[in-house]
Amino acid sequence: MNSSVFGSDSQPGLTLLATGRQDCSDLHSWGPGVRPVYIIHYILRGQGFIEYHKKTFPVHTGESFLIYPYDTIRYYPDPGNPWEYTWVEFTGKEAASLLDQTAFSPAAPVCPAICPARLRQLFADLQPLDLYHQNRNEANGMLRTLLGLYADYAPAPGLPDSPASSLLANAVFLIRSNFHHEYFHTEQLCQMLGVSRSTLYRAFQSELNISPGEFLSNFRIHQACRLLELGNSVKTAAVSCGFSDAFYFSRAFHRRMGVSPSDYRRQPQKQNAGSEYSRLVF
Repeated sequence: MNSSVFGSDSQPGLTLLATGRQDCSDLHSWGPGVRPVYIIHYILRGQGFIEYHKKTFPVHTGESFLIYPYDTIRYYPDPGNPWEYTWVEFTGKEAASLLDQTAFSPAAPVCPAICPARLRQLFADLQPLDLYHQNRNEANGMLRTLLGLYADYAPAPGLPDSPASSLLANAVFLIRSNFHHEYFHTEQLCQMLGVSRSTLYRAFQSELNISPGEFLSNFRIHQACRLLELGNSVKTAAVSCGFSDAFYFSRAFHRRMGVSPSDYRRQPQKQNAGSEYSRLVF
């Protein structure tokens, strides 16, 4: 079916259209039919089935299933243990790309059970909101949070299955994002990642043969090199890279680069050293 008939992509960004909750003790079912929008059903209790693309998928408590726009689907409860579900209906140009980051797909429209307490609460908090007037922006923001939960805890195949599985990549990202704060150090990095110092140390040693603290210090020096190459003063480079003590900065810089910051700033032939470090670790 042509999506332009309904124009679901005409909504900018991401728009929550409706929410609801359905107790199917009366064996309420729907379809076969099509919807012009995306709908996620979250199973609060019981179980049921969906028929989609000529296949039947069982769906149990805590699991979710996604209805794609313009695709024919039928869903119904298990007569012996009928489900109760809550749902969100949404559209927008960003919907497809956000869902692509999750485990949902046309070939696998059922998402496994994840973080039930948070999902239940988000679905419940959406129910009373005025989606078209007073709470419209709040509701759309909460929908993004909901899709973010699915992406974080049930990511698409090929994406990291949890933050821990890409510990080093996340650590490097946080270092690149926070190195300029003088209070940022390895202990805080561990807290942000939710891991112990020994776990983080092993990740850096196994991949880069360097400790997290040494990596952070070297990264700061590398960034200081860039600033000095651009003509910034030694004091500006130090402060901008998380060094509150200019003397300590000079010592750390000399230990890493073999020259003082002032000499580095005056010697063009030294200017490839910082870039070389960048090529080695990024």
